[in-house]
Amino acid sequence: MTHRADFLPPLRSDDAEPRATNAPFITLGSGRELSKASLFKVLQVGGWAVAYVVCALAAGQKFALWPTLLDTSIWAICGFLITLGTHLIYRRSRRLHHSYVVFAAVALTSSVLLAPLWYLVEQISLRMSLTAMLQFDSLRSIFSEYAVETAREPLFSFYQWPFYSIILFTWASLYFGVNAMLELESERANVINALKLADTARLRALQSNLNPHFLFNALNGIATLVREQDSVTAAAMVDALATFLRSTLQRLDTPELRVAEEIELIEQYLRIQRYRFGTRLHAVIEAGPEALDALIPTLILQPLVENAVRYGVLPRDAGGSLLVSVRRELAVLVVSVEDDGPGLNGGTLDAFGMGLQNSADRLKALYGTDASLTIGSRTDGTGCAVVIRLPFRLAAVGLPCDGAIAAASA
Repeated sequence: MTHRADFLPPLRSDDAEPRATNAPFITLGSGRELSKASLFKVLQVGGWAVAYVVCALAAGQKFALWPTLLDTSIWAICGFLITLGTHLIYRRSRRLHHSYVVFAAVALTSSVLLAPLWYLVEQISLRMSLTAMLQFDSLRSIFSEYAVETAREPLFSFYQWPFYSIILFTWASLYFGVNAMLELESERANVINALKLADTARLRALQSNLNPHFLFNALNGIATLVREQDSVTAAAMVDALATFLRSTLQRLDTPELRVAEEIELIEQYLRIQRYRFGTRLHAVIEAGPEALDALIPTLILQPLVENAVRYGVLPRDAGGSLLVSVRRELAVLVVSVEDDGPGLNGGTLDAFGMGLQNSADRLKALYGTDASLTIGSRTDGTGCAVVIRLPFRLAAVGLPCDGAIAAASA
């Protein structure tokens, strides 16, 4: 399919699992964006600076000032570099969606294994630095005694191993903890934004469904049927209109619903249009059995179908066809609305761009970069096709909304 406009970054249909949230920025509940890379640098430098000061004060009670500052500086620099490397391992683990048990195991193992490496690198660097200091007559008196004591220290110390391991494990715990807090805050911000967009969507849905133009046309169609004394069809159209409006109003407070229920809403809308336009409107809805219980944003299809009917099918005297398809592709739910109308070349993009942008905003708020909405031509290059991709998630068993449509239709 050749897409002409992208409202969200497209999601590859061959993704076997939903991707982790690896965006360079996170959005806080206040709406402020925070750079994850910048935050890591600040916390990394600031944390080791604090550790340096604390350890320098503690070591200053045992050694002279300048040897203490040199020793602690090398210790902090080596620890800084070691943790800078381990964070790449931990970041990889987070991207693979490992459980907290795996996180703990990875952190503990790496801490125990890297502790002697840290001590070894520190001792070698310290001895090389002291050797360089002793080359200067002005510094020999300051560092000579400490250099002798350092030379007696072994390059590997079992006594220091637990201490260094604890520091590395503490760093790893803080790393995973801070990232968990940031992801929680980002999710909270997404929920807040989604609720705001849902409120806007509810208002727009009400305005669309209770649109005087829509109601006028529906009621005018009913009046025409009454004048033609087709009371059976007129009564059926009244029932269809009432059911559609009632079902829609009952769905306005539900952020997500099952695909089967969303399709039922679309079928109710199309039923009204068929009473009005008869054979001019040919619509087909296809949904795989595995997709019927998946979750989908409420009323995400209605504006897309309405645009396709209004701009792709009805402008032509002969009418046209409309295809709504919902299917699962691995871990992705793919929803498409296609028509055989004039397509984008007919200049319809500006006419329904607001509805598509609103749908794209809702998808972004609910699923972040794991969802996309694209518009373009059909696979044969004709008509128009709107494709939505979002993570495949099954509805919980026994959702209270499962029977709402049936109740609304009663």
